[in-house]
Amino acid sequence: MTERLRIAVIGAGAMGQGHCSSIGRVPELRLTAVCDTHEETVRAVGSRFGVPAFTDVDALLAAGCADAALVAVPHPLHAAITLPCLAAGWHVLCEKPLADTVGAADAMLAAARARGVAFAVMFQRRFDGMMRAAIEFARGGGIGRVIRTELVVQEFRAQWYFDSNPWRATWRGEGGGVLLNQAAHLLDIFALVGGLPASLYGRAETRLHDIEVEDTAEALLRYPDGGSGYIHCSTVEPPDGGGLEVVGERGAVRYRGGRLRILRYPAGVGAFARVADEVWAKPPVEDISAGEVNEAPRQSLVLENFARHILRGEPLWCDAASALASLELANAITLSGALGREVALPVDRAAYDALLAERRANSTYRKREMAAARVTDPKLVAG
Repeated sequence: MTERLRIAVIGAGAMGQGHCSSIGRVPELRLTAVCDTHEETVRAVGSRFGVPAFTDVDALLAAGCADAALVAVPHPLHAAITLPCLAAGWHVLCEKPLADTVGAADAMLAAARARGVAFAVMFQRRFDGMMRAAIEFARGGGIGRVIRTELVVQEFRAQWYFDSNPWRATWRGEGGGVLLNQAAHLLDIFALVGGLPASLYGRAETRLHDIEVEDTAEALLRYPDGGSGYIHCSTVEPPDGGGLEVVGERGAVRYRGGRLRILRYPAGVGAFARVADEVWAKPPVEDISAGEVNEAPRQSLVLENFARHILRGEPLWCDAASALASLELANAITLSGALGREVALPVDRAAYDALLAERRANSTYRKREMAAARVTDPKLVAG
C-alpha cells in the first residue's frame, strides 16, 4: 500500500474547495481536515469530503489530525496562517503568491528553515514540460549574461470577477492587483529563467476596472551585467499576444502564441562579434527544443511532488525559496511607481511595508455589495 501524507486544507473558498478535489487524485495524499473562519461554508465542505471541519487554526493544530497544510486563504493572511503551522512542525504548501510582502515571505522562509520542514508554493506552471525545460536550461547556464528580457502578461478579468469576492482588488483584502495575483505565474517563470534585475523603474495604474489596486503595471529593468528588460502586465486586454523572452550571451528562451523555443548560441554572442571576419557574419544559432505550452497544468502535479518530496525525498520543484523572486518583482514595481523613481532589488522591506500600511490605512474604497461567489476556476483543477 502506498504511504500517504495527511493534509489539511486551510481556506474553504473557491480555491480551497478545488484543492480538496485535487487531493483526491493524488495517491500519496489523504485529506484529513478543512479549516475556515466562515463556519457555514467550512461545515458544508467538511461534510462534502467526509473530514472534520475547524473554524480556528489553533484548534486544528491541537487536534493533530494532519502532518501538512495547504494554505488557500487571501494573500495578506498567508503568513499569519503559515507561521503557526510551521512552528508546529507541519509541512506547508501555500497558494501563490508566497505572501503580500517580501518581508512577510522572509519570515515564513526563516521559520521553515528553523523547523526543517518542507515549504512549497502552488506554481503549477513550472510543471509544463516546455516551461520546465526552459528553467532547467537557464539553471544549467544556458542563458549566460542577460542581454535583453521581455514579459507581457494578459489576464483579462471582468468587473464581476473582482466584485464576486469581498477580499479581491483591495489593499486590505488582497494587498495588490494584477502584479500580486494574475501575473504571478509568469512573473515566476520569467524570474527563474532570466534572474532578477539589479533595479527597475515601474508604474502601476488602474485603467479599466472599479477597483483600488492596479489592473495595469509595467517596468523597465536593468540587469547586473548591463542587460535591460521590460515588463507589462494587465487584466484589461484579451490574452492573445502576450509572452516571454529572455536573450543572453549563450542562449535564449522565447515563448509566444502558446509555443516555446529554447535556443543555444554555441559561439557566444560577444565572443563571435569579436572574432568574426566577415562583413555580414551572424552568430550560429541552434534550436535545441521547441513545443506547445500547456497554459494550465494540473495543480495535482504540485501536490504529488510535494507529497513525494516529504515521503520519498523527491526534489521539491516548487520550493518557497525560489518563489520569492516573483514577489520581489511585484513589490518592486509597486514601490517604484509610488516613489516615482528607480528602485534597487532586493526590495527595501521597510519601505514597502510602510507603503502598504499607508495605503491600507488611507483606503476609502467601498466594494459593490453582493453575495460572495466561491467558484473555482475550472482550468486549474480539471483532469
